[in-house]
Amino acid sequence: MGHPETLEVAVVDPDLVAEVGADVSLDTAGRWRQPVGLLRVRPDLAPGDVPPFGAGNEPASG
Repeated sequence: MGHPETLEVAVVDPDLVAEVGADVSLDTAGRWRQPVGLLRVRPDLAPGDVPPFGAGNEPASG
């Protein structure tokens, strides 16, 4: 399971906010069982209006 190759990561500053949908079920390795899907872009929110990923499980207002 998993990807055998090393993946490159580029850290970026966010420009926009997007709402995503995710099934929170995890496999035995702790990974999400289903892919995350884009629901919509949120032009009514700025990146500073929402907590960073992993900072909590409360949904953003709106």
